[in-house]
Amino acid sequence: MTRASETRNPASPQQAEATSGHVRNLALLWAGQFVNTAGLMMLVPIMPFYLEQIGTSGVAETQTWAGVAIAAPALALTVVTPLWGRLGDRIGRKWMVVRALLGLAVAMVVMATAGSPALLVVGRLLQGTLGGVVEAAAAFAGSTGSDDKRGSALGKSFSATAAGALAGPIAGGLLVGSGGLPQLMLGIAGIATAIAVACAWALREPGRIAQHRTGTKPDERQRPSVLRVPGALPLATAAVGVYFGVYGLIPVYAEHVEGIVAERGSASLWVGVLHSVMWSATLLGSFWWGKRNDLTGRPLRAFALAAGGCAAAIALVSLPLDPYAMIPLRLVQGFCFAALAQSLFLHFSKHAPAERKSGVVSTANSYLLIGQSAGPLLAGPMVAMLTTPSTVLIMAGACGLGCLLAIKPYLDERRSHDEGLSETRPIPAVASQRGGGTAVPLRGWPTGSRHHASRYAAPWDRGDSPTSASRQRRA
Repeated sequence: MTRASETRNPASPQQAEATSGHVRNLALLWAGQFVNTAGLMMLVPIMPFYLEQIGTSGVAETQTWAGVAIAAPALALTVVTPLWGRLGDRIGRKWMVVRALLGLAVAMVVMATAGSPALLVVGRLLQGTLGGVVEAAAAFAGSTGSDDKRGSALGKSFSATAAGALAGPIAGGLLVGSGGLPQLMLGIAGIATAIAVACAWALREPGRIAQHRTGTKPDERQRPSVLRVPGALPLATAAVGVYFGVYGLIPVYAEHVEGIVAERGSASLWVGVLHSVMWSATLLGSFWWGKRNDLTGRPLRAFALAAGGCAAAIALVSLPLDPYAMIPLRLVQGFCFAALAQSLFLHFSKHAPAERKSGVVSTANSYLLIGQSAGPLLAGPMVAMLTTPSTVLIMAGACGLGCLLAIKPYLDERRSHDEGLSETRPIPAVASQRGGGTAVPLRGWPTGSRHHASRYAAPWDRGDSPTSASRQRRA
């Protein structure tokens, strides 16, 4: 049984160009995020050593400045990310990527020339205020491309973050003793500027081109709030909690490892090794989670599972384990961590209107940044009041709270997903070889997911005929 329909045109040169442009976009975004994260993370493990080189003295002063400098970019990003996101919806997400890369270059120059801890903190604040390459690139990837491939795009995008977090500390650790960190920062500034120029020339944003051609403009008064995204409030709290736990572990982890390693001099080596192990797992997990989200269409399930995995791995770290026994725990934590941000961004972008995707994704990222900045700032006072294992358990509890808060939105997501499968998907039309017509097969009867076996059954097989009705009455 068929019906007439319009003929579907074959793939046009414009569509082929759009496909190649998507690959080019991902390559540029990957390069930008890698450079940004490498520049951001290169100082984190070695911040106390670098601060001593530029003027701090004493453990208390050095640790205080180190905590402020580590948290400064996240604090600034928490405030400005939603503002940059809304501006990106107005002038184009592409230009937010270019702006962030140029801001990173300026911040790296300030940090390279800083001769005091205060100037270094200023540079770190600029890195958060003017930078935000990862956030801008994630908003771009989450708002462009086809819906069925958006999860993979976000996964590939976040793999650059993991690669930069792995390479940056290694480069910083190799150069901190020789005094070559300022030269490395200037090199990163130059690379960021070059990538910014390349993005301005080659980055394409199909969504805004289509909007410009139709001549439509969103009504500012009718723009929906981000709170209209399903499960926005519990997911916001869950995002804060899980990132509070993951990033709050960073300043505590070194002291915890030092307390269980027999040889004091090898503690720093083990901290670096376990740091690399975690981010290596994050790098590999980013691709897997992205494809998984596209396959299942349930990013909140991935978020809840990953938050629970991080909670379990961090809780076991609190035990006095041998460093070798911590390697599988760090692998699990890194693999699960790879799913958190990209799954959250995918959920928010799926439920945001096209003209507001950048702002909505940026707002979702600000929830993560709150936890990312609050965790390290509060970890120090917790260690002073409690034992190190107790503080680690608190971080695990924060991740566990994030998992529990994500369960209700996940159940709603599953219910909505099942309802979306309750009707048969239309079978694609096939162009005829004669006459230019198109044959469209019968789409089938609407049916629940539990009735797949009888979807194409005849009425008398489904109990809809008068004969079967009379049989049921006699029975």
